[in-house]
Amino acid sequence: MADAFVADLASGLVRKLISLATEEVIQAWNLSEDLLTLRERLKLKAVAHVADVFMDQLAYEVTRQKAANKIKTIHKSFDKIFKWAADLGLQPIAQLSATVQVRGIRHTAPFEDETQVVGRDEDVSNLVHVLSEIHDEDLLVVAVAGMGGQGKTTLARMVYNKDVVINIFPKRIWVTVSDDFDFMKILNQMVGSLTLTTSVLDNTEAVIKNLQKHLKGVKVLLVLDDVWNEKADKWDSLMNSLLGVGCAKGSSILVTTRNQEVIDAMQCSVCYRVEKLSEEYSWALFKQRAFTHGGVLETREFVDLGRRMVERCGGLPLAIKTLGGLLYSKKSEEEWLLILNSEVWK
Repeated sequence: MADAFVADLASGLVRKLISLATEEVIQAWNLSEDLLTLRERLKLKAVAHVADVFMDQLAYEVTRQKAANKIKTIHKSFDKIFKWAADLGLQPIAQLSATVQVRGIRHTAPFEDETQVVGRDEDVSNLVHVLSEIHDEDLLVVAVAGMGGQGKTTLARMVYNKDVVINIFPKRIWVTVSDDFDFMKILNQMVGSLTLTTSVLDNTEAVIKNLQKHLKGVKVLLVLDDVWNEKADKWDSLMNSLLGVGCAKGSSILVTTRNQEVIDAMQCSVCYRVEKLSEEYSWALFKQRAFTHGGVLETREFVDLGRRMVERCGGLPLAIKTLGGLLYSKKSEEEWLLILNSEVWK
């Protein structure tokens, strides 16, 4: 039974978390040769979560330029990891080799079920205050920064849909950017949001004139979700185009990103860093997922086991929600203990 539970844990956590760290490393360095080797080794479900932990460490060290030897460290560590996996009786699978690749665009919707969100009320209030303040800039650029899985997009959605924000900004536009920072593509997506039709104009002036019909003299909030571009010239092309649209004073751009380099390239006026959830909020989020109607009973034994596992999630909402969703269907203490004691946590 051990490999079934460990595989269950890995398949839930890994699919949602592993891409969050790998994509940052892939873009930050020329790691094609190392990653080809590393990808071949990422073929165990129990190993995949461990890979995510290492990759997440790497992702943060990229921004601090301290990670020159991390790839070699990963390869050495995998020798131990494969031994743990063998002890658990896990076998290689082919599917994960396709997971550790440069991702495509991660489409995100501008709506959030706020009943499923905990611990972000203060963050929402702070950001709403920033956006509602009077400023002299033609376009205020505000960055929402934090590591993968920390809830940046969730926070941006909640701010985007607040009544006060809707009242301040007669026009609101949400664009998912991801890896492909093409200013013409972003402008066309803005047109599509406003007209509810697909726009594929390839002439900058034509796109700007189209946007002017809807936005000139209007106070606008533009959300650019999941931005990775670190090149200032690309940002300048977009910014100059947006200034050419002639939105009203007080218009703002809200950007979500993980990278300090992105914030620097965009010369953001305000950088709001999303913190991890507190112990109290982490537990509340877990309870909401694991002990909800139809889930496991909230007994003292399950609470004790749950708290020990939630602590290991380090306050990351995505990890906590995924863990809670997994344990929702596990109705025995033995199942919870197998997951708690699994080598996958290492």
